[in-house]
Amino acid sequence: GAESAGPTGRMTPNQIESDWLLQDVVRHLPPASTSAYGQKVTTQQDAAGGCDGVKDGKFGFHTSQDAHPWWQVDLGQSVPLDRVVIYNRGDGNVENRAARLRVMLSNDRSQWREAYQHDGTVFRGYSDGKPLSIGLNGQPARWVRVELPGRGYLHLDEVEVYGIGSSLNWASRKPADQSSTSAWSNAVIAPPASLPA
Repeated sequence: GAESAGPTGRMTPNQIESDWLLQDVVRHLPPASTSAYGQKVTTQQDAAGGCDGVKDGKFGFHTSQDAHPWWQVDLGQSVPLDRVVIYNRGDGNVENRAARLRVMLSNDRSQWREAYQHDGTVFRGYSDGKPLSIGLNGQPARWVRVELPGRGYLHLDEVEVYGIGSSLNWASRKPADQSSTSAWSNAVIAPPASLPA
């Protein structure tokens, strides 16, 4: 707008250079989906909503309808895990979509082992204060993945990961990814602070 232009109403050389730098960064971002809100959203940006600390009963991330949709978080190092706590979406009678979810663990992101398969009972989390808490008995993992065994949408409110003997949520604000984005995906991650405003 006019308030951001130089005194003559034209962009200053610094503003033009900042715009070029921003365009260069955006040009090299990974391919993205366009959400219903018109945003370009990467799988990593949407997945960040699953470990951003916001628990409100809505979806924190939302995949497309995939065969075996998944969401995962990188804890940054292998941790002996005590439990994974999963808050389901509870805002549209779709809680049953997560009723058969699996928790998979990996130390190298190529070999995965199933640590848990849910029994089909519906769980919530935010609305009833009863998230699904899955004991892992010290199994070590750097990556924790939640996936569905068949075809469907995967959308959860929040996923928390706790190590043995600690109240620290290892998943909090760690890099996350998912199998796909959808029309409902949101860019949770803000652009890096180094980008021009």
